Amino acid sequence: MEYKFRFWLLKNDKKVFGEGPMMLLKKVEEFGSLRQAAAASGISYSKAWKIMKRIEGELQIQLLERKIGGRAGGGSTLTKEAKAFMKQYEAFTDRINDMIRKEMDSFL
Repeated sequence: MEYKFRFWLLKNDKKVFGEGPMMLLKKVEEFGSLRQAAAASGISYSKAWKIMKRIEGELQIQLLERKIGGRAGGGSTLTKEAKAFMKQYEAFTDRINDMIRKEMDSFL
């Protein structure tokens, strides 16, 4: 049997960051575009934009470097801070999931 748990960062009882935003940021890294990341995630660009702005405000870090469009097109890349935060968040959730799996295995 496999166990998986999800974690969210909360601030004032409101979700600030979790699996969804993490996947969105990974898609931004993959595609180099928040618009394409949103489309691949099945959400609107405006919703993705609001999510990023809310997280940036709550965490007080800039997540995306934005390049304004035009003939060459625009795009978004992750900031150093975003990459560091993602790495830390992923390491934390991996450690917690490992601990929970070990505990669950001890019950069986």
